[in-house]
Amino acid sequence: MANPPANPRPRTVLYVAASETAASDGAVALERLESGPKRSVRAVTGVDRVRTWSPESDCVVFAETPTTAAGSNLLEVVEACDSAPVILFSEASYAPAAARSTDGIDGYVRRDTDDAVSHLADEIEWVCGGVGTTGNADKREIDVGSDADPESESDAESEPDDDVIAMAGVPAPPSPRPADVLLESIPELVACRDRDRLFELLVEIAVDALEYEYCWLSTVRFGDLVPRTTAPGISADALESLSRAGPLGDVLRTGEPLRIDDLTTDDRLPTPLEGVESLYCVPIGDVGIVHVAADAPAAFAELDCDALAAWGRIATSVLERLDADATDATARERLRRERDRLRTERDQLAAKGDELAAERDRYRTLFANVPEPAVRYEIVDGEPVVRTVNDTFADVFGTDPETIVGDPVDESTVPPGLERRRATLLESLRAGERCQLGSRRETVDGVREFLLTLVPLAPNADGDGHGDAATEGNEDLDHNPEGLIVYSDVTEHSRRERELAAAEARLETIAALIDDDVRPPLNVARGYLEIAEETGDREHFAAVDDAQERLRERVDRLVAIARQDDVLVETEPVAVHDVARRAWVAVDTGDARLVTRAANNRVLEADKARLRELLESLLVAVVGEATEKEPIVTVRATDDGFAVARRDSAAAETDADLEADPVSDRVAAADGTGFGLGTVERIADAHGWDVGVAEANGRLTVSFRGVEPADVEGE
Repeated sequence: MANPPANPRPRTVLYVAASETAASDGAVALERLESGPKRSVRAVTGVDRVRTWSPESDCVVFAETPTTAAGSNLLEVVEACDSAPVILFSEASYAPAAARSTDGIDGYVRRDTDDAVSHLADEIEWVCGGVGTTGNADKREIDVGSDADPESESDAESEPDDDVIAMAGVPAPPSPRPADVLLESIPELVACRDRDRLFELLVEIAVDALEYEYCWLSTVRFGDLVPRTTAPGISADALESLSRAGPLGDVLRTGEPLRIDDLTTDDRLPTPLEGVESLYCVPIGDVGIVHVAADAPAAFAELDCDALAAWGRIATSVLERLDADATDATARERLRRERDRLRTERDQLAAKGDELAAERDRYRTLFANVPEPAVRYEIVDGEPVVRTVNDTFADVFGTDPETIVGDPVDESTVPPGLERRRATLLESLRAGERCQLGSRRETVDGVREFLLTLVPLAPNADGDGHGDAATEGNEDLDHNPEGLIVYSDVTEHSRRERELAAAEARLETIAALIDDDVRPPLNVARGYLEIAEETGDREHFAAVDDAQERLRERVDRLVAIARQDDVLVETEPVAVHDVARRAWVAVDTGDARLVTRAANNRVLEADKARLRELLESLLVAVVGEATEKEPIVTVRATDDGFAVARRDSAAAETDADLEADPVSDRVAAADGTGFGLGTVERIADAHGWDVGVAEANGRLTVSFRGVEPADVEGE
């Protein structure tokens, strides 16, 4: 049997499969096969698409298993193909039987061989009336009958009609149709990746398909359709911009092409070029229109117009994809820049975290080696909590660190005398403020004075923490803000300050006594000596002798003050309430009342006689300054001493509006008030006590701090 003559015309093939991926891969493999005539292969998955494109196709390849859910549509595909020949490209186990038993199957090729695609190309040429050029045409009968028993190969050769499917040839058209050219151009359109190049391709393809030189593409710009790409035979200067309003706007809005068969009688659009009589406008999305013009009326066939419309929809999809790709590329670039920025910030935060970690480790090393008592705290849920104390703290205060770790700072480390300032302390700790507070605290060596220094450490970078870039690589920094409380022993310094203050007070007293008590007797003696010298009367010497006697007494008093002979103390356990009652009885207090209930449990080390003298002087001062009748005087215990307060009988029994623990400067702040507390100051200084005075709203409080409690165990 002689082969039909070869046909060099490119074949238009539909490649049908159940999935887009399978259809696309098969179509590409068949189209790229170098042997044989040129092929334009279109991937198709749906029966409707087969029905649309099969009239324009030379052959349809059904590349699906007939027994599967997708392949069960084989009969529908065969019916949709109408007159187009169908080749079954499937597995060998059942395909021959399916090919023999199904009407409309014109050929069959096994899909599970290495050269299956080459065999398929040969089969297409045989079915379409051509001659295969792959060199595999002689193997066709063997491939078709490969499901037979290998041992019966000789039988297959002798009886080819049992395994070979009859094939019907389809005569090729004499020349390419516009629809064929448009169909063949689709892969090139789909492969385009540039917007401007796509516009150029559309004009080139339209010219090749319709063979009309009057072709151009316009795009929307500022409300007009402006010529953007033209065919080689048209000058861009010869075309004018057209308004988007009217018919062309409808084309862009609806996506439906516009066909004008006679521009001379149809006034919807002006004649774009001289000599043009018919026009067809194909929309490309909502951004452009391909214009094809002819120099004869009604130049566009119905079939060509339908093909152009379908081709325009495909071009629209390609354009939308390009725009989406451009948008995605812009978004990717923006995300890339944002990613780089975040990475830079992450690296900067990581470096900052390393710096903070090094700084934190330095502080902790300093904390462990600091020679003074220190507490390391951490702010947990807004509350300062003790995390650890150094060895010096445990040694000085005799504290087991394990007993206070985890306790609130104000309960574990606030010493006596600071309870009333607890709110200020906590506020400073929470705010991370560096500040200092003075206090007295019981140590293994007795009561000592300390200066507390609050040292907040720099908090870690958080962010929204939560494992973000700020803490990447620095997970150990994910903790709460922390700080140190350092106790500096200022006992000796405070003692020297008190001694210096006492010495200054004595010098002031001596200076005052010299002016008030020494100079007058000297002046008297000098005056009587001058009179005696002038008169010679010896009785004036008696007055001089009296003046000298008074002068000796004043000098002895000055010497006693300078040597502190009048405030030398010998301490013993003394009950404050007992001494206060005795002092109250010894002085004139008028209608005032004494309350000592709050001092009944205070026993301290003091010189009883000097303490009584202090209280007598103090009671006289506070009662004498009262502005109301029947004032109430209270002697009460404080955290590290005692206080004497005065209030009016009508006032409440609280001292909340007074500073309960006035801070040093003691009586120096009261010297100008007329209280006359010089004796009180000297006796307090001799005992090593601090004295503070506070006055507000007719109330007065004199507080004594640093008073050592008496050791009365076993008594």
